[in-house]
Amino acid sequence: MASLEDKPMVLTSHVDELNAYPQIFVPVIKKYFRIVWWADFENDQERYANEIQGILVNGGLPKITSELLDTLPNLKIVSTLGVGTDHLDLQLLKSRGIKVSSVPDVSSDCVADWGMTLLVAAARKLPEAMKSATDTATPFNYNILGKKITGSTLGIVGLGRIGYRIAERALGFKMRVLYNDITRRPEKEAALSLEYYSSLDKLLPNCDFIITVVPLTPQTHGMMGREQFKLMKKSAIFINIARAPVVQQDELVEALQSRTIQAAVLDVTSPEPLPPHHPLLHMPNVIITPHMGANSLESRRGVVEAGCESCTAAIQGKAIPREVVL
Repeated sequence: MASLEDKPMVLTSHVDELNAYPQIFVPVIKKYFRIVWWADFENDQERYANEIQGILVNGGLPKITSELLDTLPNLKIVSTLGVGTDHLDLQLLKSRGIKVSSVPDVSSDCVADWGMTLLVAAARKLPEAMKSATDTATPFNYNILGKKITGSTLGIVGLGRIGYRIAERALGFKMRVLYNDITRRPEKEAALSLEYYSSLDKLLPNCDFIITVVPLTPQTHGMMGREQFKLMKKSAIFINIARAPVVQQDELVEALQSRTIQAAVLDVTSPEPLPPHHPLLHMPNVIITPHMGANSLESRRGVVEAGCESCTAAIQGKAIPREVVL
């Protein structure tokens, strides 16, 4: 095993039990690297700049700017510890010849589990039920009537790794599963008896539940708005575990207030967290969770390991697992 002095140096954000790395994952990184925390780098750039060969981005931090890159002459890779790369300026990194990696596959099952968990929680009004049973100021209510899941219809918007795994889980509930994607996937359709809709607008009226699992791109930005909510059933439950900008949030608020749709479940919002007086925080037909789809211990550790492996490969001049092609 390499001594500490022999390990390459990487820059990363900070330890924070709420917003960044929990302390439990620091030893994982230290297996591979000497760590420079962002605060230490800011305080003494001259000491570290020439030795830093990689950046581990966690939760969008540290923010990659041209000014930062100017200070790191030996930087070889930016490894983001997550699925998406929408927080990175890929053209900037390409222009500097810096490699990029992400971790699109490790947490897919975990996120799919969470998507189905949220669907069940909304369908059976779990927050209301928990309050009734545990809040002594709230009447104990035997008659909280939820929505039956078995035999209902689920529309999946985006049949990538996570979307497909959600479809697998939905079949366990004997749901009819429809999907919309820019690419039709006949093999996956046949494997799970899925139904493809090339038009999102034609899919939405048929669904009891709609879950968005698309990456954030110029094409998906704002794809769920007023017109889409109007096409849904009034009894529909909308779930977003993708990226917040996929949804036109103000128009979702309108749809919920007017009961155009029954309910919404959001694992992502804009901003995160929402300000205290935001209407979404005070609606009885909304469930919000803190962007935690990938947050199992096993998944998060796997993501950190995978990011470190990619970073190590780039520093050693080897083929990079999970490289983002620029």
